[in-house]
Amino acid sequence: MALIELKHAGLKVSRLGLGTWQFSSKLWGTSLSTMQVSLLLSTAMAHGINLIDTAEIYGNGRSERLLGEAVLRLNAREEFVVVTKIAGFRKPAFEEFLKAFKNSHKRLGFKPDIVLHHWPPRKKDEICRVVNALESLVTQGYVTAYGLSNYGLKELEEALSCTKRVEPVANQLQYSLAYRLVENELLDYMRRNNIALLAWSPLAKGALAGLTRAKTFAQRVDSVFKTASEDRELQDPLNQAAVKHGAPKSAVALAWLINKGAIPIVGTTNPARITEYAKALSISLDSEDMELLDKSSEKYVKHWGLIYRQPTPFASMPRRLQRLLVALMRGI
Repeated sequence: MALIELKHAGLKVSRLGLGTWQFSSKLWGTSLSTMQVSLLLSTAMAHGINLIDTAEIYGNGRSERLLGEAVLRLNAREEFVVVTKIAGFRKPAFEEFLKAFKNSHKRLGFKPDIVLHHWPPRKKDEICRVVNALESLVTQGYVTAYGLSNYGLKELEEALSCTKRVEPVANQLQYSLAYRLVENELLDYMRRNNIALLAWSPLAKGALAGLTRAKTFAQRVDSVFKTASEDRELQDPLNQAAVKHGAPKSAVALAWLINKGAIPIVGTTNPARITEYAKALSISLDSEDMELLDKSSEKYVKHWGLIYRQPTPFASMPRRLQRLLVALMRGI
């Protein structure tokens, strides 16, 4: 399987990534064992998936610990490119970011390859401090590359204007057939600047995989899940394309994202789902397929607004309140 090379980083990643939010999450009601995570990772390896995404607030660090234990158990550190994220509520300063990075390093048992800033600061004038702190993590040899997460067009423009030595290699954004807001200028801007788009919630938390009823808190509070699961104008063409290609509808939805140039980050607790999702890597959607899916989901380019702001309303809260809520929940 062809890999994508991230600019400036010397890292090659698969066109599909595995997320670890569900490894241990209050919102998903999950807490896997190291053995279960090892099976998920070995299945990912079998399908050529080498990009693994985690974050310090997933399960209050437990997802990182489970990922690290499983990777070491499989003796597979060299097989994966590991991404973690520094919480957006942290003070934008090198010392604070270094502390968070070292804690992630300790939980994983190895250094991650890429570190992202999980969401932008409320104050625009703090973005330069975020970027410069992340640059220092790279230039001082702590991590190979850095990126951003949930940075909209204005925030990303500001971030690139602040770079002194090293540019971000990726921006992780919500993107799916049911949430196409990033196509309002942001996607084109990232393409022009050679910034990889890591797509979170690429299946609208299961709505684009055939799930019609919310089973978890994360799904129940997600308006995109509810809207997409009930949208026959989207679901029927997706089913049509799936039948045409003899593939699961989830794989078709992911293949559409891949054709758009994104790298979907899928999450699951079931190894069989990884095998299902990996079919996206071998599906060749033609222009007719893309036109069908584009047209059936066109309303979602503007349905959720024109300006990317995620995660809402969390990211708009004062930093101390963000930190308090995450602490009270013991992670998300």
